[in-house]
Amino acid sequence: MQWIKQLFSRSKPSIPDPLWQATIARLPFLHFLGSQDLAALKHLCEQLLDKKTMTGAGGLELTDDIAVMIAAQACLPVLHLTLDLYDDMAGIIVYPAEFVVPQAEVDEAGVVHEWREPVSGEAIGAGGAVVLSWQDADAFDVPGYNVVIHEFAHKIDMGNGDANGCPPFLSAFHRDIGLQEWKEAFSSAYDDFLSRVESLDAGLPENFDPDDPHHAQHYDELFASLPLDPYATQNPAEFFAVATEAFFVQPTPLAQAYPRVYDLLSRYYRQDPMISRA
Repeated sequence: MQWIKQLFSRSKPSIPDPLWQATIARLPFLHFLGSQDLAALKHLCEQLLDKKTMTGAGGLELTDDIAVMIAAQACLPVLHLTLDLYDDMAGIIVYPAEFVVPQAEVDEAGVVHEWREPVSGEAIGAGGAVVLSWQDADAFDVPGYNVVIHEFAHKIDMGNGDANGCPPFLSAFHRDIGLQEWKEAFSSAYDDFLSRVESLDAGLPENFDPDDPHHAQHYDELFASLPLDPYATQNPAEFFAVATEAFFVQPTPLAQAYPRVYDLLSRYYRQDPMISRA
């Protein structure tokens, strides 16, 4: 049954229970949630799919399974907040695998460099969509990695404009979080993480080639000790998004390495995966 095709014609959309149970079974990081939270998450997913258009692209046939899998991951960060944090999102576009997007960067001399690069996800600012690779959205074998949560964290971060690693604090939920406290904790953790990655980079051979299987294995072994994916070093916005996906998917290393960041994320999202997993 193509439930998603009938969704928008229903006054009260409802995800069929067998489909919901199959979704939960495939997402191990949802297993720490209690029955009430799972029921609330299901309701949020139904609201998201009702309010936002999800579209297949690049030849992908959007199925019920894909739509609900993505919605469940997207709604987890706002489970105890509000879907209003996604108001700026035009919709969700899903490709079968990585897709190519244009990139641009201005160097220190002011020269603009442009290129095209394959990516697994992108959150487009200024009312744009979230674009995802289904192959990556359905991959759970890399510790701490979740492209859906990552890109939707960017959308939350964009609530104040451009993503900068400091999401909007909502008066109804975040009165206990101070802006200065947030900036100090995240800046300190970001600087420390940069130092950790730079130290590990120094251990790589000068002729390092990521496409060489032996070099790639050495890289994985060397960087396995990190609490976050090295991609978090790109900028503060990426650090926030990577920390968010780790918070929900593999919280222990993050909590041990950066307890202040973990505490702030727990207070921001109003969830504590560590306690729930105990």
